[in-house]
Amino acid sequence: MNTPSVTYLNNHFLRQTERPTSVVTMIEDLLALAGGHEHNEYQRYYWLSLRFLTYHIGISKLLQALAEESQQRIQALTKVAATLPIALPRLGEPVVGPWPDLHGQGHFFIYDDAMAAQELSRAELEEWRSRRFYERLQDYNAIPALDAWLNECIGQCRAQFQILHEARYQCPGLTRVNAHTA
Repeated sequence: MNTPSVTYLNNHFLRQTERPTSVVTMIEDLLALAGGHEHNEYQRYYWLSLRFLTYHIGISKLLQALAEESQQRIQALTKVAATLPIALPRLGEPVVGPWPDLHGQGHFFIYDDAMAAQELSRAELEEWRSRRFYERLQDYNAIPALDAWLNECIGQCRAQFQILHEARYQCPGLTRVNAHTA
């Protein structure tokens, strides 16, 4: 039977006290959640902007601008993370991910009013979910350095939701679809 020596126990205790506290883990988890969320937002808007290219170039450019907003939020999060007393997380620049889920649609490109209305409606819903995500992070946030960034994200989500809502009702072909479904 092997029994640990006193030296082993002392070393183990010292190694345990050198570990970061659970607060650091929570900070890193929060940063990872926020960074992962923004990476997903970037990919979603990027692919959606490509899908709208053949239907309406203005909406496509709007969605590309929203993707760039996600990229800027990641850069701002990286700057905030650099001020925190932790090892810098690997947030990095967002990259284009795998082919998006087309939700049962057979075509990649959006080619008619009904499909465009459905995708813009889905984008609105996702933006509402994004705002709720940041509101919940804000509710449970114990890191004062992240307050301003989270408040800014919540404000941007509200603005982006409004922009998507207006875009859905400003597009000429979509007003006909919405009138028929109402």
